[in-house]
Amino acid sequence: MRDSTPERRQLTATAWTLGVLLAFGILGLIDWSTRFKGYNFLEPLELNNAAPQAWQWLTYALVHGGPWHFLMNAFGLWWLGNLVEESYGRRAYLQTLLGGVLLGAIVWWLTGVGGPRSNVHLLGISGGVYALMVVALLDRLENIISLLILFFPVNIKARWVLIFSAGLATLGWVFLELPSRHEWTFWNPAWEMNPEEAIAHSAHLGGLFSGWLMWRWLGRTIPEAGGAYVVQSQPMSASPEAYHPETATKSSTGGLSRGQARAELDHLLDKISEKGFGSLTESEKRKLEELSARLR
Repeated sequence: MRDSTPERRQLTATAWTLGVLLAFGILGLIDWSTRFKGYNFLEPLELNNAAPQAWQWLTYALVHGGPWHFLMNAFGLWWLGNLVEESYGRRAYLQTLLGGVLLGAIVWWLTGVGGPRSNVHLLGISGGVYALMVVALLDRLENIISLLILFFPVNIKARWVLIFSAGLATLGWVFLELPSRHEWTFWNPAWEMNPEEAIAHSAHLGGLFSGWLMWRWLGRTIPEAGGAYVVQSQPMSASPEAYHPETATKSSTGGLSRGQARAELDHLLDKISEKGFGSLTESEKRKLEELSARLR
């Protein structure tokens, strides 16, 4: 007798993050619609330039400046977050996202040090999205990405997406954001900006740098996931599987009963769910294929 109930897949951390952002986005719409002075009850979550509170260094990412701001960040988070989570696992995804949010806030705040202490707030999760973009695309530089620009599909390599994003953030910071937050006579913004809709390019730069640091760290800790590089090679005697994988594969699956094979497969699937497919070694990947074919 076979159980016909389909196995429920666990929600990804990316999906949970989007759910939380959507909940706060709905609160923001309610706030705007009821005209409670605009973000009256969400304003304590935003990062205040003049007097930042401890919790605001992270909670500012929960609040967005309107539907389009939310939708753009949500799309980037859904696309890039899933790539990072599938490659490196849930923990790496959360570390990358939170690191980008925190370092983005720090760089934004430091950009305004010494300038007018006006009541300026930072909001939006774009710093974390930029960090996810670096980790997701640095190992896929030659992959082709299809973008829909003015309803026309444009194919572009991931390399150029990163270069364009970093260049735009740098130019925006130098020519728009930095001079607008200071009273300089020798350097002014290239054009006037609406202070309520100004883009925090410095937070994007902080997110990019945070993502690069995370990518290098993941390359040291999870080299099988296609990270930055392997910094230490093991001697031949320490890793016989690397040189004789067929021996390990045959001995690991050949004499297993169906119940033992199912247990081995469940163990590998649990590892993939926790750390991502890239965390499997080459022998574990081969074992996964053999066990899947055997239990069909």
